[in-house]
Amino acid sequence: MSLLDNVAPAPRKVMTLFYVVDTSGSMCGSKIGSVNSAMEEAITSDLPEISAANDDAEIKVAIMQFSSGCSWITPQSGPIAIGDVIWNDLNAGGVTDLGAACKELDKKLSRNEYLNSQTGAYAPVILLFSDGGPTDNWEKELKQLKLNNRFKHAIKIAIAIGDDADKTVLAEFTGTIESVITVNDKHTLKALIRKVSVRASEFQSHSKQSGDTTSSAEDDSAKIAQDAVNEIKQDASQNSPVSGGDSGAIDVSLDQDWGNW
Repeated sequence: MSLLDNVAPAPRKVMTLFYVVDTSGSMCGSKIGSVNSAMEEAITSDLPEISAANDDAEIKVAIMQFSSGCSWITPQSGPIAIGDVIWNDLNAGGVTDLGAACKELDKKLSRNEYLNSQTGAYAPVILLFSDGGPTDNWEKELKQLKLNNRFKHAIKIAIAIGDDADKTVLAEFTGTIESVITVNDKHTLKALIRKVSVRASEFQSHSKQSGDTTSSAEDDSAKIAQDAVNEIKQDASQNSPVSGGDSGAIDVSLDQDWGNW
């Protein structure tokens, strides 16, 4: 037996992917159905392959839903390895307590809570999905969350589901309107959830290995969002035209609507 046979692989740093999902009553029907379908595909197919092939980062996942209050879908004890996630469909109902979600994120984005990996950790990725506007005191809780250093350095991207989503609020969360993607149909939503999840995970676990720290988290988030949208546009068929966004937002729209589920 060679000495090389006894060399254990180097421990990988953890990259935690947070999904924050609006499950309020307005998400009923095809919206929550699309989120469930896309999340299951990303978590059971795409992300495990990326994590297994990445020598530097192990992808872990933490999933929160918010409506009348908020709760973790993954275990309260902390993020779990991507290969251990079993997706159970979310149900929609209630109001939109974004402030409660921000307060809970602030609590968990800590080395004493969800980011306590002994092998070290990359800055997390936070993906927020919402189709409306907050109904609680979100400004106070978001202001406090923005003081959290781990939130400051996280990749933050929001997907506005439908034209009724308050993109101004979502931009407050991400730090820039360029990190807010508006989607108006179920097929694009599914594609975006998968593409953004994959691109953000790959980017965050490789971006700083070259020592380049000149870009901000907001710039990096905007780049990932734009790259994902460009992929959607390239994949779109000639029968499904894609249009540009308004007010600086990245807007992906196909000739379908939420009723065609």
